[in-house]
Amino acid sequence: MKNMVSVFKSLGFLESEIKTYLTTLELGQSTVLEISSKTKLSRQTTYMAIESLIKQGMMTSVQKGKKTYFAAESPERLRSYAEAKLKSMEATVREIKVITNELKLMENGEKPVVKMYEGMEGYISQFNDILKCKPEKMYNLSNEDMAETALTSDELKPYKEQMDRLNISIDMMSIANLPHTYRKLTKHKRITRKDLNFEGDVIIYKDRVALSTYKGKRICVLIENKILADTMLALFKLAWENDNK
Repeated sequence: MKNMVSVFKSLGFLESEIKTYLTTLELGQSTVLEISSKTKLSRQTTYMAIESLIKQGMMTSVQKGKKTYFAAESPERLRSYAEAKLKSMEATVREIKVITNELKLMENGEKPVVKMYEGMEGYISQFNDILKCKPEKMYNLSNEDMAETALTSDELKPYKEQMDRLNISIDMMSIANLPHTYRKLTKHKRITRKDLNFEGDVIIYKDRVALSTYKGKRICVLIENKILADTMLALFKLAWENDNK
């Protein structure tokens, strides 16, 4: 009997439901009064247990005259119930596998924030976010020769001045075949490999990654996520240490 109760509990049945089912199985068709008298449960608790068991397909009701009788389904039904529950759990496991990556991104409350802009608004939004975050250091991979097609030197000047006042330093690797001037807090490495060519920009700072295009439809994407920022920073540092090799 003890093992039997454990099986029912493992399937999620309440103790009152287990007592009601087993008692009704033993008694056969019975009234609520007869069942509650045998189980020592209150009539209200017995009614609630019967209602739940009927919903789960473990009991049925029969009207005879003015009285309602209740009967327990065959024990074979319990096996069918367990098999259906197993299939449901297997489906849930498959769904969990699908959403695992999303859950990992949400871990520690770090659900990624992604903002996308088009045109000049995107470039300006990036610089405004940098000034708002006030990072001690930034990391930038850029095609500087194409950068001025997005913002001119005059348009960039007020942002660079504010970055100087905030003492924001930057490590920068860029395609720079044309002459360019750099802030005092900039460490620069020129990309000379001819097989490395790109028409965009990547900026990494704090828990953010900003991506921009300089050709075709101008798109800027700002991602706020520590895992992605750390990953991009690791790639940048690897490139910085092995520049032009």
